[in-house]
Amino acid sequence: MKKLKLKEAAFVNVLVIDDHKMVRDGLKLMLQSLNRWMPFKVVDAETAESAMTKIGKENFELIILDYRLPGLSGADVVYRILRFKPLAKILVLSSYDELAYIQSMIDAGAKGYVLKSIEPAEMFKAIKTILSGNVYYCSEVAVKLINAAGDTALKIDKAKKLLTRREIEVLRMIAMEMTNEEIAKKLFIAKRTIDSHRQNLIHKLHVKNTVGLVKVAYQLDLITG
Repeated sequence: MKKLKLKEAAFVNVLVIDDHKMVRDGLKLMLQSLNRWMPFKVVDAETAESAMTKIGKENFELIILDYRLPGLSGADVVYRILRFKPLAKILVLSSYDELAYIQSMIDAGAKGYVLKSIEPAEMFKAIKTILSGNVYYCSEVAVKLINAAGDTALKIDKAKKLLTRREIEVLRMIAMEMTNEEIAKKLFIAKRTIDSHRQNLIHKLHVKNTVGLVKVAYQLDLITG
C-alpha cells in the first residue's frame, strides 16, 4: 500500500459510530495498524446522540457508521449529520447487504457502503477513495446497484462508476469469447496486463470465473453496446 500524503493535518480524525463495542474496538485496532501509511486519530460513539455531541465539538475528516443504531436507522443518522455538517464524508460499514438498506444510505448522502466481511486492505482503499472526494462501494454492493438499474443506459452508467474504461472494454471482449492473447493483441498491450484486468473484473463483480463475467456482460448489454 502506498502512503497517503496529508497536506494539512498530521492525522486523519475519524469518528466510528456503532452500538457494538467489539466492532468499535476492532475498527480502532485496524486503523491503528495502518498508521504506517496514514496516521489516524479514532474517536468512537455508541449512539447517534453521543455522535452528534462529538461532531459538535470537533471536526472529523471521516465518519464511519453502521446502518442500524438504537432507535434510529442509519439513513436518519446520515441526514442528521449532513444537516449539521453538510460536507461530512460518511462511510457505511454494515452487515446489511439488502438493496433497500444500501440505497437508503446512498440517498441520504453517504459516500460509500462496504460490508463488515471485507478485508482490512479493502477498508483502507475505501477510506482513501472517500477522503480523495470519490465514492466507494465494495464489489457485492456495487453489483447489487448495477443490477438494480432499470434500463441498459443506467446499468452501463453504474458499471462505468465501478469499472475503468479499459476494464469494460476487456469485459466486452471476454464475453465475445476472445482469449487473453487475442485481447492483448487487439488492444496492443501485454498479455499479463489482460490477466490482471481479468482478475480485477472477477473481484470487482464478485463472480467466480469467466462464465460469471460473461453473464454480467450480457446483463449490461455490453455485447451490443
